[in-house]
Amino acid sequence: MDKIAPDEAGERLREKLAGATAAAADAYRQTSRLIRVLTVLGQPSSPTELVERTLAVLSQVYAADVTVSARVVAGRLQLTGTCGIPEGDAAYTDGWPLAGAAAEAIAAGTAIARTGAALDPDTDFPPSLAGLAPASAVWVPAGEDGTADELLIMFRSRPDGFPSADLPVLRSVASRLRLAVQARRRSATVENLARLGHRLTSCLDLPTLYDEAARLFPILVGGAEGGVVTIEDGVAALSAATRTDVLPDGYSPQVAKLWGWEALSAGETYCGVHDGFPMGGSVLAVPVMRDDAPAAVLYAFRYDGVPFRSEAAEAGTLFGTYVGVAMNNAELYLALQASENSLRLITESISDLIAVVDDAGRFVYASPSYERELALPPGRLLGTPVAALAHPGDRAAVAAALTGPAHTPTIEYRLLTGEDRWVWVESALRPMAADNTVVLSSRVIDRRRRLEDELRRRATHDPLTGLANRALTADRLNAALARVDAPDHVGLLFCDLDKFKDVNDRLGHDAGDQLLVQAADRLRGCMRQGDLLARFGGDEFVVLLDGVTDLDDVRAAGDRVVEAMEVPFPLLDERVEISASVGGVLGVRGHADPATMLRDADAAMYAAKHAGRGRAEVFDDAASRRSLDRLQLRSDLAFASARGELAVHYQPIVELSSSRIIGFEALCRWHHPVRGLVPPDEFIPLAEETGAITAIGEWVLGQACRQLAGWRRLLSGERLGISVNLSPVQLHQADAAARTLKVIEESGADPADVWLETTEHSAIRIDVNEFATTLRAAGVHFALDDFGISYSSLSHLKRLPVESVKIDRSFVAGLPDTATDRGIVRAVLAIAESLSLTVVAEGIETPEQHADLVALGCQLGQGYLFSRPVPPDEATALLLAGVPQPSAA
Repeated sequence: MDKIAPDEAGERLREKLAGATAAAADAYRQTSRLIRVLTVLGQPSSPTELVERTLAVLSQVYAADVTVSARVVAGRLQLTGTCGIPEGDAAYTDGWPLAGAAAEAIAAGTAIARTGAALDPDTDFPPSLAGLAPASAVWVPAGEDGTADELLIMFRSRPDGFPSADLPVLRSVASRLRLAVQARRRSATVENLARLGHRLTSCLDLPTLYDEAARLFPILVGGAEGGVVTIEDGVAALSAATRTDVLPDGYSPQVAKLWGWEALSAGETYCGVHDGFPMGGSVLAVPVMRDDAPAAVLYAFRYDGVPFRSEAAEAGTLFGTYVGVAMNNAELYLALQASENSLRLITESISDLIAVVDDAGRFVYASPSYERELALPPGRLLGTPVAALAHPGDRAAVAAALTGPAHTPTIEYRLLTGEDRWVWVESALRPMAADNTVVLSSRVIDRRRRLEDELRRRATHDPLTGLANRALTADRLNAALARVDAPDHVGLLFCDLDKFKDVNDRLGHDAGDQLLVQAADRLRGCMRQGDLLARFGGDEFVVLLDGVTDLDDVRAAGDRVVEAMEVPFPLLDERVEISASVGGVLGVRGHADPATMLRDADAAMYAAKHAGRGRAEVFDDAASRRSLDRLQLRSDLAFASARGELAVHYQPIVELSSSRIIGFEALCRWHHPVRGLVPPDEFIPLAEETGAITAIGEWVLGQACRQLAGWRRLLSGERLGISVNLSPVQLHQADAAARTLKVIEESGADPADVWLETTEHSAIRIDVNEFATTLRAAGVHFALDDFGISYSSLSHLKRLPVESVKIDRSFVAGLPDTATDRGIVRAVLAIAESLSLTVVAEGIETPEQHADLVALGCQLGQGYLFSRPVPPDEATALLLAGVPQPSAA
């Protein structure tokens, strides 16, 4: 073997050293480049920022003029990041066709570098880079071999190409960049999912949920528009959309025609590109599965030709799960709302104030609601005993409930707020054996306690006057009579306001209520300490005198009540005068019966009324007899009609100038089998009190109208009128007009011959216009009875639906000698003439009254001078024979 000369050996060694040095320098350079890139990839940033920074570093370390990242979309390269191309450049916005070296790199899955003549300007780079005149370039695919759809592309204007040693490093950088971007996108997606999922679960009604899902879904997956299609019983419905035409031809009530239904029905996500879409674009559809079938479909759309990424589909699938949970929550909430009882139970079980209390009754936790509801910061409560905040009257009960051996399930107590006011709180206690604490679930019940107090008050007090009611009086009277060890007795007063009904009728119910309130205040002023004042209803008051010696004390208390009522009451710019009739009774403790005392006081009160009103009477045997007599009369009246004891009598109404009968007034009479004829002023008020007046009034009207029809036949059709009184109780009936007209029509009488009379008090108090309008349309006439008693009647006369007035007998009685009565009669006649009203004078008993009425111009009248009320057969005889012509004595 030939020996190598020393010089030649040294040269070879130097060459090897130079090669090794160059390789080391190249490895160092590649390592430095990779470290710089990895440093950027490791920095926190958004996906877009990460791409831009990485491309900038690659441009520096590889001396590239332009570095871009691009994605393959529908045969074109779409830029996803760039360093060296302005954002407004056509390459940035439109991309360029996938061809040339780029297509080869994607197809082969390997990096390709070209230099000089090997570059094809028509296919290898976009037209906008023609001015750069790239002299070398490299295309590096990112992704798995054979499946890459992204490229890292670098262009240089210098002719020196990219060494083959750079290509593996660039391939590693491209893959690492792709993975880093995906990781950041996944992280952002997870954050978005958590945020958006929370927003969805707060939607407790389905329409709002669908609207939110349609809005949030495209934001999450990178779409432009979105929609929600719900499916029920195989029928699809567009329930929400970000734009009304978001599903122009892909929506159909037939689920089989929905975009991607084949995949969706199997519970799979659908991604597709639809060239036929109005603006062209991609569709992402995610099924919301319930019971292994789609209950809804979430749609997202893009119109830039870019398909949805796989990670978008993954995020969309998770979002669909959130939507399904939210739908369950919303439907559960709606189901709870639908059941009132369930909602009530749930509401009652939810407490606003939550606390944990240790075995010494001290706060170890208090929820923020303590500050919101009670102005008590939770931090200040820690270590404080709950009982220390309780009202002194409740403190012992609270401490015992929290620290006692057996915890009370619930407790109500007053708690001092941070605003130094007491509020009622209800707390439910739940012992926690594990750490020897108690969970306190509390709520403020101020409103409930106030309502309970109000209900208790309403149960025992009159709402108008605030006085005790019948129930409370009975309780107190029972208690007072049961105190047998007391040395004194119990007194009871029953007070009734005289003429209250007149005031109520004339001035109205509101004025009547005001009078009752004023009367209650007067009565309070004359009570002793410890007496109980009550209102039993209407104008009846009761006073319980606990601690009296004898009947003289009871009478003295009654006299004080009478005296208090004698002063006129200011009412509606008037001074109204009323009086009080008072009955008193004495009860001996341990012997008297409450019901008997009330009955006897009531009897004594009626004795005071019969004795002239405005006075006090105490109960005695005579009062007892009167009370029982009235009760018996009231009982007998209930059966009077059925027993045939009621009758109708008729008093003629005559033409004063000729004494010719022009009609009759029908009047009810009661022939009691024992008492004989009962005066109307005794049984009519009883009938009104019991409500029997309605049936009696209709019976009288029917009898009178049938009698009228018979008289008309007897007189061969000659006109004759009949007048019938109506009680205010009848006018109060809701169907009074219809019932009255029915009675008239069924009788066979001509409605035009019927005159219905009502007192001016009733006409003023009750709105009779509707009643009168119905009956006047049928021909029935109306008259005011007892006209002139109320001094306010003239101001009301012009608006009342009447055609006749009757001058009250109290004015006729003073004729012809009393100038005042004569002046009133003359004034009534003048007013009636001006209003075209007929006038009937009542109670004519002497020829002088008759003559004076004729002289004053009164045309019609009735009274004992002509005839008292008589039975039907006597009235017929009068009708045929006529009444005698009166002559002056």
